[in-house]
Amino acid sequence: MPSPLYPSPSSYPPSLTKIFGVAQIVIHVIYHIFFIILRIPGLVSLSILVALYKTAERKFSDKFFLAQEGHVWLPAFPSSWRFLLLLLVIVPIFAFIQVLRLLVGRFSLPLLIDRWIKTFGTRNLSHHGYVMFQQDGRGRDRRESSNATDEENPLVDGAEEYGERSFSRPTSPTARLARHLKARRIQLLAYVILFCVSTWVGVHYEQSGDVRYRNAIQAAVARPRRQGYGKQGELFEPVKSNATYIGSEKIFIAAMFYNNEQVIPYWHDSLIKVIHYLGPDNVFVSIVESHSTDGSPRLLHALDVDLARMDVPRRILTEDKAVTKPDDMSGNNRIEFLAATRNRAMEPLREGGYDRVVFSNDIYIEPESIVELLETNNGDYDMACGLDFGHFGAYDMWVLRDRQAKLASGIWPYFFDEADYHAMQSDSPVPVFTCWNGIVAFTADPLLPIALRSNRILSNNSLPYDLPSTHPAAHNPFMRGPNPALTPPIQFRASAPGECFSSESFLLPYDMRRQFNLQQIYVNPRVINGYDWRFYVYFKWLMRHPVLRWWIEKVYNGAWMARAVMVVGDPERVSRWDGGDCHPWWF
Repeated sequence: MPSPLYPSPSSYPPSLTKIFGVAQIVIHVIYHIFFIILRIPGLVSLSILVALYKTAERKFSDKFFLAQEGHVWLPAFPSSWRFLLLLLVIVPIFAFIQVLRLLVGRFSLPLLIDRWIKTFGTRNLSHHGYVMFQQDGRGRDRRESSNATDEENPLVDGAEEYGERSFSRPTSPTARLARHLKARRIQLLAYVILFCVSTWVGVHYEQSGDVRYRNAIQAAVARPRRQGYGKQGELFEPVKSNATYIGSEKIFIAAMFYNNEQVIPYWHDSLIKVIHYLGPDNVFVSIVESHSTDGSPRLLHALDVDLARMDVPRRILTEDKAVTKPDDMSGNNRIEFLAATRNRAMEPLREGGYDRVVFSNDIYIEPESIVELLETNNGDYDMACGLDFGHFGAYDMWVLRDRQAKLASGIWPYFFDEADYHAMQSDSPVPVFTCWNGIVAFTADPLLPIALRSNRILSNNSLPYDLPSTHPAAHNPFMRGPNPALTPPIQFRASAPGECFSSESFLLPYDMRRQFNLQQIYVNPRVINGYDWRFYVYFKWLMRHPVLRWWIEKVYNGAWMARAVMVVGDPERVSRWDGGDCHPWWF
């Protein structure tokens, strides 16, 4: 008699019975196709890997390249770089998931099922009309069916006997698992190794050369002393061949800020650590903040308190109105305002007593990077610059020129001159025509009054060339001297009539070259800095990961897009002047 819960198919109308039959066939086919697909080797693993990559790519774009308007700005660098970077992130996660799948799905679950069966047995479902295998008292399987007639039972028994003679069925999942246990163990071991190796590679993301001064700085912070721990606190002999001075090197640290409450705490921390390394007796800190509408003045007051506690000589001006901000901050108005503000920060320098200047923009930077900047080319430089980064790669392309004064690229290797390219390959200081790029260190003499100069760097011989006609000093005798040592001090300025429209940051190294014949200007590729935290993280640690650097520098090797210059303005209007390639800007 049919169970009331499961009516006999004969009780349904013929049309409905047919529909049910077709539906059962369709479900049966879909079921088998689904499990056939799932049994394709590696399909589930590949699906997990693809899902992880797509998720990471979406999160990555939202984190680093989502503009304020909600639009995703595609990065300028090649997609293969991002692909490899995302693999570094997702491979450890993928390996961990695979280990869990194997432990739970391939080992633990079958054992739990087997334990369940042994403990609770199987439920007799014969009253529902299903054929079951059960064990009789003699330990053999017997087929039972509530729907089988007496005439059918001998057939069933005969089939039972034939089945016992022809084949045997495993009685537990562990028996079925035994055939593949060795392969599963090897697979598990492989994923465990992959997880360990990929995790180790992922966490070792820093270049050893980028952090070579970190331990010394940490030691200086732990045991501070007035004279510091660098060469600034010891007797040193300048590398210049014509130098005769031996003494302690004094560093003038300058910066200016405007609406930088996000940056200042990080910069504050880096500065304090650097001063511990250099020694409070060997530095002067000069900061100008003006026209901010956020918490920048308050944060700089906190810095002032910390510097006072360390007894560091300083001048920190907040809410300074000495330089009037023009209503129209475009063109030369903006450059003149920035030049005047930078000169305001440099005022204490003109009292003399300093050998080098470190001038920092409003950037994120590590303390070891600042020391690295000071030690560029073993201290043998006239100006050394960092590399600042933004959304499209290298940021301040308006200032940066290669050794031949040509425009640069926004992505590695940045420069097209052969010497510059090889220097980038070896992570060495790159000779350039001009730079600034977030932070610079330069000799102080060209900005000091003649009487206060050290007479160690500037030559007593006349310039070996005539000043270009476009340079303002060519027409102003008060800006010239008989030789570099007796040339009046320079300062930040805006472009003069006839010059390429340039920033005050470009014109300072340009004037150092033209008026003082100071030709040793370098970019230090290890001194990474940025104005936005997300791009700083991206280019400081992610893009400099050893695996990614190997791909970029050894495999990709400056191909395709890296050979395209970044032009500020219309590329068709790039011109050439004494200062090299001239960006057309908006003109």
